[in-house]
Amino acid sequence: MKLPIRSFLSGVLTCLFGTMQQASAEPIQVKARFVHEDGSAISGMTMRMVIGSEKDSRAPNAGKTLTTDGNGRVSYTVDAPIKERKIPTGSALRSASQLIEVGIEMELLGRRALYWVELDLVKAGPLMGQAAYVPGSSGRFDQMLKFNDKTHSWFFPDDPKGMHLTGTGANVLEHDMKKNAATGRWEIELKMEKQKWERR
Repeated sequence: MKLPIRSFLSGVLTCLFGTMQQASAEPIQVKARFVHEDGSAISGMTMRMVIGSEKDSRAPNAGKTLTTDGNGRVSYTVDAPIKERKIPTGSALRSASQLIEVGIEMELLGRRALYWVELDLVKAGPLMGQAAYVPGSSGRFDQMLKFNDKTHSWFFPDDPKGMHLTGTGANVLEHDMKKNAATGRWEIELKMEKQKWERR
């Protein structure tokens, strides 16, 4: 797997990109491995995976519920559209990109959080951005975890005076994205670390 070439915040990118073009559905396969901070596999963990271009992908029942195997792995295959957009890749450059978004729902301090991973395939290789969301009043995962610049900590958007945390609870360590020329299938590989929480 390739290590991240460049990481960037999902919210900032969305503001910069403008309108995205969306094509017909194509086969997408996501293989993900989940580990603890010490690198050991997280086996038997129930989670949910969804592709961002699936219907109502931010809904709590979208995608498929999966359980990690003894090596912390899951696999999800679905037909979904591939988005196209142009993204900034240099001081004055914008590159054509094919975008696949992967939503991964996991437990977060007794609540559920949807970790939203954006993968852009450009000429130089795959780029990755990540954000975390919790359900809003409608039940959809549309409320992003907030960051406090002064304390360098994260907090729930519906509880600004509550606990502040040192991270969002999970982090993509490795990612790869490519289209298999032989099968025509998009293949994504992710390695994700579930972090221990520290309160501030």
